Amino acid sequence: MKKIRINFADFWNGFNPTDNFIYNTLKKRYEIEIAEQPDYLFFSVFGESNLQYDCIKIFYTGENQSPDFNLTDYAVGFEKLEFGDRYLRFPYCYVQSSSRRLESKHLQPAKAAEKEFFCNFIYSNNNANPIRDKFLDALSQYRPVQSAGRWRNNVGGPVADKLAYQSRCKFSIAFENCSHPGYITEKLCDAFAAGTVPIYWGDPTVAETFNPHSFINCNDFASIDEVVARVKEVDADDALYQKMMETPALQPGALTYEDNYSRLEEFLSNIMEQDPASARRFSRDYWQRRYAERRKAYLKAFGNSPRGIAERIYKKFFDKKRGSGKLRWALDRFLKKRVLRNS
Repeated sequence: MKKIRINFADFWNGFNPTDNFIYNTLKKRYEIEIAEQPDYLFFSVFGESNLQYDCIKIFYTGENQSPDFNLTDYAVGFEKLEFGDRYLRFPYCYVQSSSRRLESKHLQPAKAAEKEFFCNFIYSNNNANPIRDKFLDALSQYRPVQSAGRWRNNVGGPVADKLAYQSRCKFSIAFENCSHPGYITEKLCDAFAAGTVPIYWGDPTVAETFNPHSFINCNDFASIDEVVARVKEVDADDALYQKMMETPALQPGALTYEDNYSRLEEFLSNIMEQDPASARRFSRDYWQRRYAERRKAYLKAFGNSPRGIAERIYKKFFDKKRGSGKLRWALDRFLKKRVLRNS
């Protein structure tokens, strides 16, 4: 078994370098060493330490950021693009285990009468497109919505098991942070896997993969009021609700969980089977070197600015303490809307 030297940089808080979808895919074919000076670096969007590495670089994003191929040899993301052997579309929805359950989620669909609650809204991020909160407010005028995350919680605190709580609801508000073609995270998959009817807003091309008859797609309506009217219609008609529950989540012919992970395995193997010199794709010469140097200079200047200092304070003392409730959101608003805006 071939041995490879890899490392990870700039991933999200709590990311485990020896137990994640990339590591677990690679270990099927390779003996892996996590090395301080790797031959292959996997990096994401939650930092800039990747700029200090000179090796084969492979970018991954589950956030709405497109890859910069001037700074990475390969990329894995959500954009619907082709770039030779340098890019693989693998949206964040496939990283989550809930996507594995989509093919079988309707084998034993729950009935409306078995549901304890009307609808759930489970979020921690308050920096999303305002449409998410606007829809929550609009739908809550019809029936109470269980807000069970850290943001706008109304059930006495955030729930420990998101899918278990969602399964007690008829509907799930499954809104992305923002809308972009191809950008789809775990939110829709979680709602399906929990056995609810999702109310989805986000990827305008979502119906290319997910069956539009199995969920309420906000892209099909001209206004929030029209979406709420559709939810009322489905809520009042048990037969219609049951029909949506029994409709398969995926479009016929859509790639399955196993299909997508097979594609990921082949993509990564193509990189690892080359020697590091041959696997390089972006130039390290004049223009790209200047581009990287300017990026480093900007980050240094930004880090010493009032805004950069405020962000460091926020991240060090408050951002990881997501259980701090109202205090956290107050500090968030102060730092991001006052200090950061005015610096």
